[in-house]
Amino acid sequence: MKSYKIFTLSICLLYSVFSNISYGQTSKAKKQTTPDLGIQLSKRQIKIQKNQLYLNFPVSEASALKKTRILANGKVLDEFTLGLSAGEPDHWVFFDVKNYQGKTLSIEAENVEQPQVLEKIFADKQFPGQEEVYKEKLRPQVHFSARRGWLNDPNGLIHYNGEYHLFFQHNPYGWQWGNMHWGHAVSKDLLHWQELSDALYTPKHEDMAFSGSAITDPTNTSGFRKNGIDPLIAVYTSTGRGECLALSYDNGRTFKDYEGNPVVKHKGRDPKVFWYQPGNHWVMVVYDESHSKNISAGLKSMNREFSFYNSPDLKNWTYQSSIPGFFECPELFQLEVQGAPNQKKWVMYAADGKYKVGDFDGKKFTPEQDFRTYDHGGAFYASQTYNNIPEKDGRRIQIGWSRIPLENMAFNQFMAFPTELKLSKSFDGYRLCPQPVQEIKSLYKSNNVYQNMVLNKENPDFTAPIKADVVHLVAEFERGDCNDFGLNINGYELNYSNLFTDLNKINYSVTEESIFKIEAIVDKAVIEIYVNDGEMYFVKPWNSVTAEKQIKAFAKGLEEGHKAVLKKLEVHELHSVWPEKTVTTVLK
Repeated sequence: MKSYKIFTLSICLLYSVFSNISYGQTSKAKKQTTPDLGIQLSKRQIKIQKNQLYLNFPVSEASALKKTRILANGKVLDEFTLGLSAGEPDHWVFFDVKNYQGKTLSIEAENVEQPQVLEKIFADKQFPGQEEVYKEKLRPQVHFSARRGWLNDPNGLIHYNGEYHLFFQHNPYGWQWGNMHWGHAVSKDLLHWQELSDALYTPKHEDMAFSGSAITDPTNTSGFRKNGIDPLIAVYTSTGRGECLALSYDNGRTFKDYEGNPVVKHKGRDPKVFWYQPGNHWVMVVYDESHSKNISAGLKSMNREFSFYNSPDLKNWTYQSSIPGFFECPELFQLEVQGAPNQKKWVMYAADGKYKVGDFDGKKFTPEQDFRTYDHGGAFYASQTYNNIPEKDGRRIQIGWSRIPLENMAFNQFMAFPTELKLSKSFDGYRLCPQPVQEIKSLYKSNNVYQNMVLNKENPDFTAPIKADVVHLVAEFERGDCNDFGLNINGYELNYSNLFTDLNKINYSVTEESIFKIEAIVDKAVIEIYVNDGEMYFVKPWNSVTAEKQIKAFAKGLEEGHKAVLKKLEVHELHSVWPEKTVTTVLK
């Protein structure tokens, strides 16, 4: 996926280099010219010593991006663009070299004005600034973010061999979008993540690894089983080839491309793949720009649509149908309708949160109602749900990308908090309702509950005696005869009247005595709001670090005798999901 506004804010964090660094055997940077191509190539060699884990690069976000590559024995390991810093770097980025100890790596950079800048690259057991990772001023404490670089779409969400895998679009070499790799993290509880080495990337910068999904093949339809192991299979878009497969036999720690790639070639991206049991075949739903439609004056225009392919074995795919109006990062799954145990519906949604509910026969999606959306904050994008959740769990668990820039940090963007999706039937049709996963309760530092607080003209507000910038709260109001009530959450004001007049997306045909519920997760740089158990959901940037710390329920514009009741207010300060002491090695 990949048309974004590229943020151009400068990063001004300065990191000092360790004073006692073992550089190993290195060579001076050399420059040579390739006349036919007009490329000046600067080179440097570094021998990776025992226990060295990172090859560190100094980065200036203001420097021009230059094509850079890392080679071993002449073979390109990774190729990317990088803003090498000739002076004091904004921050440092790294390449994982734990598998190259004892070997000599070559670094090449094209058209670098000062080739001596390559001499600042070094290998070590740590990367500069590592002691401060997860402790930075704006580092979200209950949302996943990468140690370094840009992050966007979640990819390949799957539960496999007891681990939740979170792959993600990642630029490990800069603060802005680019150099798309599949980053990788794993968790036992959807909360505490351990970031691993990047899982997927191509040896040529022009061929990037865009979004996709991950599956297992327990009946071995593909024939990929080896030594009794059914591999973890990543299905991703190779921008230079098409839809591709990559196989991992070591729990996703390393992947190898399928030799028959690409398995689908079209003008599109972002494959979502799953097994369709009634038809005994695989389904790929993928964003597609291959087809056109007739418009005025005898002209044709491109269709933006989702296309469906079927396969018996993951290798051979046949086009079935398309549905227009969707853009990027498709998702398709079946959910039970709340309150109707024997009724299930299929939900299809796109990157922007627009979705349709209907029926799916394995080849074609038939919508029952027109587009709806479940994010109204504009900062939520490209969400994906987990494949292979254990049957005894049965939840449909989602993670999305929070499109929120983090200024003056060595990392940028982060994931939304994991949610469980439910499908309800409301007065105006089916509604997809996300709610925080129940595991959030394990992060509570304390349980603070306040009940039955009357809000009237004499006492128009109640402030909880808690000051924190990372909290989970739940408020339940009984409206009474008040039309303007709500919460002030560390300076962010959310009230019933504004939701009613501005967004008008909630079921307001309820009785005046019914309960109005607001739930929120507040972190260093974001606030997530769930209204009426997810009937409305939105993600907004919010600097909770610098804001006044207060959780206040209020009622406004009350006439004499009018009132609302704060039935319950729960406020829970949250523990950080990150380790107190930064892990200095990459999890194997």
